[in-house]
Amino acid sequence: MSSGNAAEYDFIVVGGGSAGSVLGARLSEGGDRVLLLEAGAGRHVLPYDLPFLAAKLFSFKANNWAYECLPQQGMNGRRQLFPRGRMLGGSFIFNGAQYIRGNPADFDHWRQLGNPGWGYEDVLPYFRKSEDYRGTPSPYHGTEGRLPVAKPPMVNPLTRIYLQACAQAGHPLNGDFNGASQDGFGIYDFNIAEGRRMTTARAFLRPAMARPNLHVATGALVRRVILRDGQAVGVEYERGGKIETAMARREIVLAAGSFNSPKLLMLSGIGDPRDLAPHGISVTHVLRGVGKNLQDHVNVSVAHAAKQPISFARTLRVHRLAAAMLQGVLLKRGQITQSPLEAGGFFSSRDGVDAPEFQAVFIPWYPGSGLRLWMPWADRLEGHSFVTHVWPNRPESRGRMWLASNDPKAPPVFDPNFLSEESDLALTRAAIRETRRIFAQPAFDAVRGEELAPGADMRSDDELDQYIRQSSGIGHHTCGTARMGQDPMAVVDHQLRVHGIGGLRVADASIMPTMVSGNTNAATIMIAEKAADMMLGAS
Repeated sequence: MSSGNAAEYDFIVVGGGSAGSVLGARLSEGGDRVLLLEAGAGRHVLPYDLPFLAAKLFSFKANNWAYECLPQQGMNGRRQLFPRGRMLGGSFIFNGAQYIRGNPADFDHWRQLGNPGWGYEDVLPYFRKSEDYRGTPSPYHGTEGRLPVAKPPMVNPLTRIYLQACAQAGHPLNGDFNGASQDGFGIYDFNIAEGRRMTTARAFLRPAMARPNLHVATGALVRRVILRDGQAVGVEYERGGKIETAMARREIVLAAGSFNSPKLLMLSGIGDPRDLAPHGISVTHVLRGVGKNLQDHVNVSVAHAAKQPISFARTLRVHRLAAAMLQGVLLKRGQITQSPLEAGGFFSSRDGVDAPEFQAVFIPWYPGSGLRLWMPWADRLEGHSFVTHVWPNRPESRGRMWLASNDPKAPPVFDPNFLSEESDLALTRAAIRETRRIFAQPAFDAVRGEELAPGADMRSDDELDQYIRQSSGIGHHTCGTARMGQDPMAVVDHQLRVHGIGGLRVADASIMPTMVSGNTNAATIMIAEKAADMMLGAS
């Protein structure tokens, strides 16, 4: 039961993550009354500001939906953890902070699928709009936006060796993966400034919260969208043990992510009747594509021991880690203030492809190397190592998600169906072999120890397939579950309006028809920028 009269707003934004924070800020710029509802916390939590801690924070249950998929047949029955941020900032709070837009061909493909206005030339202005780019001036970048984009101030010596080896293997070096060409290897750009991770909550939303027309409610779990005669008119949400309602005079936009946006559609009676009927949910509008088309990257590791004590293992020794933490917290500099995902690139195994087939991420330390954190000395070789994580950019395997029950607090059930397509296995094998060829270059001769993964004896297709199925992980780039298009399985149109429902849009990674070639965060921010313009009538 609602407590009191429902408040009215012009716009209601559901979700305060990468997309929702941009939407809340942009929609409130002109004086419209905006309500942003975030299920998680709104308080500032220092560890999430420190990019080096990203992988460790994935496993923390605080501020994390911590979803888990069904056992994956293609991964020898293994489950995968899907950490999803549950606080202002969303999953941006603990990602690698890399700024990768994707390949121009990705967006041209979206347009070719029947989505006018989503080609590369259409979306580039929205990428530029967000950016406070701190590199060499370029027509591909903007400098007046709110999101810092910059190279790290320092990199590990192993990273320099890696890039030298990439060049020796015949790959071009590339200083800007978001510029004229994505091909090649180089240092990544990051959303880090003054030693701190810069989420969209920090860069966009928090400055906007000073506006009296923007109301941000945290700890507010949206239960359903209120529909009347095919029109979205409000939302019902739980906060502090009470059920509240809020009404929207103009529009509601779901920006709750690739799991929670389709989940909320289903809880509101929008979806495939076969998914809703088992939970006693009345079908308000049939959209069979809700929760389908789930995609994510599947990555594997190629790792070596290092013969010189120059990896991140130095920082990770317990006495050095304590000093590095103090330096990062108090002085806002040092290794803790940087992402560990320093370099990598985009490459192919064959000629004639429209966009690179693979992405690689090089890290100057391999977690499986046997490092003992208690060891006080920093000059021992135990634990010193390096690794490249590599994956096909555009996997063909598709999965789906559905409701566990009609309880809004219940996590969704989902089956990504990873590695169900033979092409994904074949491409991953090719990526492993090319990564091995890079590591075999002369640049690594002085530092290359034994191969830790997959292991020197893993060579044949069958052996590599076994390794991939047993050890692969995910890229944390889930998308596609409320995809944009005009066909019967599409959920939103090219204006991001939910098909058949007035006043309701979706604007987050769930609308991507196909994956972008790279990390999904930058493209998600672009989607939110474009959606805000659509909602305000600017495009």
